[in-house]
Amino acid sequence: MSEQCKRAFIIGLDGARGGAVHQASTPNIDSALSDGAVSYGAKTVMPTSSFPAWGSMFHGVGPEKHRIGGDHPAEEDAPWPSFMKLAREQRPDIKCASFSCWEPINTHVIEPSCGCYLASMPDPELVAAASDYIRTDPPDLYFMQLDFIDGAGHTHGYRSQEYLDQIAETDRHVGVVLDAIRAAGVFDESLIVLLSDHGGEGTSHGSDHPDCITTFWGCRGPGIARGAELNNAIEITDTAAVVARALGLPAPRGWDATVPDGLFGK
Repeated sequence: MSEQCKRAFIIGLDGARGGAVHQASTPNIDSALSDGAVSYGAKTVMPTSSFPAWGSMFHGVGPEKHRIGGDHPAEEDAPWPSFMKLAREQRPDIKCASFSCWEPINTHVIEPSCGCYLASMPDPELVAAASDYIRTDPPDLYFMQLDFIDGAGHTHGYRSQEYLDQIAETDRHVGVVLDAIRAAGVFDESLIVLLSDHGGEGTSHGSDHPDCITTFWGCRGPGIARGAELNNAIEITDTAAVVARALGLPAPRGWDATVPDGLFGK
């Protein structure tokens, strides 16, 4: 059986097209995933928008099942709990947190019963607050969503230089958070997942255009096979299964999420 992670940190880059993350200057992301696995051809769900995608990432099923949206928050009694709720149910004393620039993740996607510490503010302030929080008392299960990449795509286009520049700036934010995890002394014992929820085409997203549906996904941590060939085999929905497996949590029967072959070493 592969080595188990003691903690998990999931960092989401909203609107980061897979190919653009590969193209942009991302030394912090590259360094973090150098001993793990990465795909710039991962797939998101349809429609390629934040509610469907982040809902699928947390709950391990597609949007046709979780149906999370502005008028429909996550259901507490659904057979596809978020991985936050799964962890809370199986480990009642777990410390979990969600720092999300886009507040609906905290209010609609994560169930209130999870009892997570929640924070929402613009990316720069969010990163500073997250760094302080992690250094002071590192959580067991942590999610962060950074939103400015998607904003740059909507404003300048998802193939613009300004968009690539924002990915580079967000990489610097990611570096601050990763440094906080290292300073807390828990980096080597943690699953680190870095991913995007959707890409974009022109100045919008939502369609099945390859630039919208092709995303970025990578992870590293105890038990993760270095250089595992993910290619196009990873989907955003599978994130829930990967987090559960890494933390030794039995996955609920309601999930459709699966762990990609070869991701965990023997």
